Amino acid sequence: MKRSYFTVTYLPINCDYSLLAGRCIGILHGYLSRFELDGIGVSFPKWNEETVGNQIAFVSENESHLQTLRQQNYFQMMSHDGLFKLSEIRTVPELADEIQFVRNQSISKAFVGERRRRMVRAKLRAEARGEEYNPIYEFEPTEIEHFHSIPITSKSNNNEFVLHIQRRECSGTAGGFNKYGFATNEHHLGTVPSLSGLLIS
Repeated sequence: MKRSYFTVTYLPINCDYSLLAGRCIGILHGYLSRFELDGIGVSFPKWNEETVGNQIAFVSENESHLQTLRQQNYFQMMSHDGLFKLSEIRTVPELADEIQFVRNQSISKAFVGERRRRMVRAKLRAEARGEEYNPIYEFEPTEIEHFHSIPITSKSNNNEFVLHIQRRECSGTAGGFNKYGFATNEHHLGTVPSLSGLLIS
């Protein structure tokens, strides 16, 4: 299975990497949605405990789709203005380790605001059934593995929301990404090369 990739490196010093990653992912989402495509995954070669890193990579078996994505106006404008550096499209090395970047929507449920909204909904459902609402055992605290949050704006309604992304090690390759280029906990199990050991510029 031959795959290709290109990288986008954010050049400004001390910029908000998550914010720029969200903009890039938004461009990918718009491209995939507009042409009803899939099969492009997102990788973060410089991911670490503190940040998603100053680089994002797009990976696909279809090189022509990557070429079209690379030519999107946002990428070309940011490159022309000296804010992004776009790599050429390259072949993924055969020995690259496989990983998943997973959009985990259950993480948002652990935050106080979301838990409060869920409790209000649960209380209304209980009252509609004529039952007394007892929230003591409704929401058990859970331990959440490391993740980064990436802000993004919906193309359909301009609402802002957050993608909670986790990096997971994998054995072997699997296919399928959502329209944001990520694996999910259930339906999309796509893997991408880590690319972190490569000299990418």
